[in-house]
Amino acid sequence: MFRFSPNPNLAHLVHWFEWEDDAFAKARERDRPVMVFLSAFWCRYCQRMDEGAFSDRENMALLNVYFVALRVENAKRPDIDARYNLNGWPTIAFLSPKGKLLAAANYLPSDECKEFLLNVYMEYEQRKSEVRLSENIETSDLAATRKIARDLPSLSSVREITNAVLAMADRVNGGYGSGQKFIQADASDFLLSCYELIGDVSCLDHVRLTLDRMRESPIYDEKEGGYFRTTTGADWAQPHREKLLAEQAGLLANCLRVFRITRRPEYARMAEEIIGYLDKKLFDPSKPAFFGCEDFLRRENEKQETAEEFFTIMDECVYTDANARAIVAYLDAAEGLNRSDCKARALGILEFLWHRSRSELEGMFHYFDDAPRVPCLLTDQAHMGMALVRAFHATGEGDFLARAKKLADFILVHLTNPDGGYYDRGASELGFFGARLTLIDQNGVAALFFLMLADAIKERQYLEAALWALRAFGGEFAAHGLDTALYGQALGQYLSLPAMDSTTIKP
Repeated sequence: MFRFSPNPNLAHLVHWFEWEDDAFAKARERDRPVMVFLSAFWCRYCQRMDEGAFSDRENMALLNVYFVALRVENAKRPDIDARYNLNGWPTIAFLSPKGKLLAAANYLPSDECKEFLLNVYMEYEQRKSEVRLSENIETSDLAATRKIARDLPSLSSVREITNAVLAMADRVNGGYGSGQKFIQADASDFLLSCYELIGDVSCLDHVRLTLDRMRESPIYDEKEGGYFRTTTGADWAQPHREKLLAEQAGLLANCLRVFRITRRPEYARMAEEIIGYLDKKLFDPSKPAFFGCEDFLRRENEKQETAEEFFTIMDECVYTDANARAIVAYLDAAEGLNRSDCKARALGILEFLWHRSRSELEGMFHYFDDAPRVPCLLTDQAHMGMALVRAFHATGEGDFLARAKKLADFILVHLTNPDGGYYDRGASELGFFGARLTLIDQNGVAALFFLMLADAIKERQYLEAALWALRAFGGEFAAHGLDTALYGQALGQYLSLPAMDSTTIKP
């Protein structure tokens, strides 16, 4: 289902493809380059491309005659986003019929887009034989593999990751970095795990500073509740007006964990406020599950920035990984805030995902709209697995562990990288459309899942599976930035196991 700008536009007249298999089949049939338009549901510049460049009749004619146009959203296809995103949205990538990257750009006004289309097509026509030769040399997963690290990263690696995260910490405003601020809940969760593992008070203090500054700043929506995804300035004062489920769930988990550690009532209040927003705005009782995002768009004829100048649109897709994170947070809220309604809601969502967004052969699907879409992504199997183990601890029902074990075995069979770690997606006949990647953040999630499962069912194979993810990375962790947070959390958990559990694992 294509989603165009809600403002007037003609972008639907471009002959878009939604799925890469169909697009590349048509590209090979017609010998035409593929234009991948990578957008985000809430991205205003993406919407302006619809209203401008893709509503220009000359551009539409060029695209329909000389290209095959593939339209992709980052939230629906995180695997494609990881391969072709050019530092933001929109990204416009041009590929040969066998997937070789020819050119890429970000936002283009109508005239610049026209010139870019002409240049890409002429260059492709003139260099076609050279492009085909290079296509035949490339292989599917060659660029994405690494030899497994011979030594398991040690406690010094956890300290290295901690120091790298704290080096990015803004000690005045909270958060991470000195410019545009994002919620970065995983980084805060890592610091909290460091506090609980080694007692470093500076880690706890920074998370508390971050939560305090966010709550008192415009990134928190005082009128409607919830937190906006990002702000332009370091002081959280200029928010971009979109609220994503994944960020709300991560921030809720941060608040609940700080409340459990400190027993300070302000963090319980923050958690209650986030739950109130999620229940009121993002929850769809007909499924039941949470929507992916609420976006606020400015009315084009308004000048003043007032609440009345914005209208909202909802991303009504049900994303498995984001909903799974919400399930874990709601089960934590049920325990920490004595909210039985949160437990009931979490378990209801879990059942919906398991029965409506999964198959025995393809595992969890990434999202559900009118049907389940995009199977076999690592992030969905791992996050859903963690939610199932958490549900077992909340209910004592063994069926949740049986389900988690199915997802763990699915990862081991379909996503294991023989050179170490786990691929981000399953094998595809379009292996040339971006090699399968072994990503440190997703392997961190997988390791956390395997550790949770190993602790719950006491089966050594899942401890070994966690080790397989952890040993795939080593060296300069700081180069990965905040993407190391989940990996660092899993590594810390593994190294804190009793000595006989953590040192007798065979590679």
